Amino acid sequence: MASLSIHLLSLALCLSSGFQQGFIASVLNQPYLQIERFINESWEIRTGYPMSDGALNMLWSFLNVCFPIATIFGQLAANIICAKFGRKKTAILATALYIPGTLLCACTKWLKPWFEFLFVGRIIWSFANGLSSVNATIWIIECSPPKIRGRVASMQELGMSIGSLATQGLGVLFSTDELWPFNFLPNIIIAIVNILMFVPIYESPQFIMEKYGDYDLARKALASYHGCAVGDESVDSEIRIVEASLNKNKKNPNDLESKLTKPGISSEFTGNQIMFMPWKAKDPTSQLIRHAAWLGVMIKIAYVFTGARCLRSYSTFLLYDLSYWGYKQANFLSFLVGILRIPVTLLPVFLVDRLGRRPLIIGSTIISFFSLVLMLVSIDLGGSWKIGTFVGLSVLLLINACGIGIVSRFYSAELVPRNLLLSSVATLTMFEALTKIASEFAFYPVANVIGAQSLLMFIIPTAVFVVLMWKWCPETKRKTVNEVLNEMVQQRKLDISFPM
Repeated sequence: MASLSIHLLSLALCLSSGFQQGFIASVLNQPYLQIERFINESWEIRTGYPMSDGALNMLWSFLNVCFPIATIFGQLAANIICAKFGRKKTAILATALYIPGTLLCACTKWLKPWFEFLFVGRIIWSFANGLSSVNATIWIIECSPPKIRGRVASMQELGMSIGSLATQGLGVLFSTDELWPFNFLPNIIIAIVNILMFVPIYESPQFIMEKYGDYDLARKALASYHGCAVGDESVDSEIRIVEASLNKNKKNPNDLESKLTKPGISSEFTGNQIMFMPWKAKDPTSQLIRHAAWLGVMIKIAYVFTGARCLRSYSTFLLYDLSYWGYKQANFLSFLVGILRIPVTLLPVFLVDRLGRRPLIIGSTIISFFSLVLMLVSIDLGGSWKIGTFVGLSVLLLINACGIGIVSRFYSAELVPRNLLLSSVATLTMFEALTKIASEFAFYPVANVIGAQSLLMFIIPTAVFVVLMWKWCPETKRKTVNEVLNEMVQQRKLDISFPM
């Protein structure tokens, strides 16, 4: 039975990470025409002439990719801030930064012609979300019992769907030349409530042990999260895992890039050497850990190339400009898909620990491929097939919300040892962000030029990733990291083992 503490932690992290990610990604979607017009008018006031269509398209693409670009810096900063200040203080800091970021975005309208404040606000907001996303993954994996880990981690996608739906609902009301700033402002109230939610929550037991060496407090925190007595065997088991992951070097006790000294997991190389220097760290243990870490990254990148994340941000453009739906119809249909995503994202909460990760990942990616093909064909056939575009877009967004989109959030954290968890999630998530930047920056201007064929940038990689996932991805359902690694050892026929 999941405890009240783990549910409160999961809800608070949903708001600070998933909800905010959905909000940031979608807030520009519906009022994009009004904000583009505002930017163009501001430019004309300052220069005396309007922007060219090509320059405006590129500027709009850059405004969208401020999100993944700033997210990278937030994710890199998380590696330092989480280790130094802990998971709880990091979460509060990140959530507090949402307030000035949101205010700057909204107030840009009244600071005309200085539209650059919109970019500054979006950068602050996105940096905070990058910081929060890494922190949320680490914190929930460190605290949740293995039997319900998938369920509580999958709540992040539900939070993102609600954040996206909130922006779409606001967009229906406020997508006008005068009211578009009100698409941003409600987020300030959410951030304030979210900060208060973190106050009564225990710090991560992993950080308590690393920073303070307080075994009693760490045991109390684990007992609270696991919903059991302090002397319970599950608490003892988790404490042993935490102890084994800690660096025993007295000179540098808080260094998360330490050498692996965990019993049964020995290597003379640091975490970064294992992951990024295969020519140096080539012993069997390092090879397996590196393989597992990069598999997690592959799943994140595969999700980006399904196109679900990018096309969700451009859904109104896809329906209005490319598929010939009316503007109000396109806004309403985007809102409708947002509503449908809420119940769909609840499905993995109940299925991910029963059905497993692998079927959800591979099955949803295959369906994504056919949805993208349907959209490409429908757009090419013109307005008479616009319903095909809507069906393809809806299926793509919904299947990813209950498949690879939700599993990719925590799958990589289930494949690496605990003492590499922070550094691997923080560093390797950067590669996901880089692919987001490339796809989201390229799609809008390319789609304006070549239309439906721009979807090939998602169709071809998706087909390739299906094959790779089928071949390499292990099942992690209800398994500890060491159990997963030992199964991979058997498959690769290596002469090593990890302690159970």
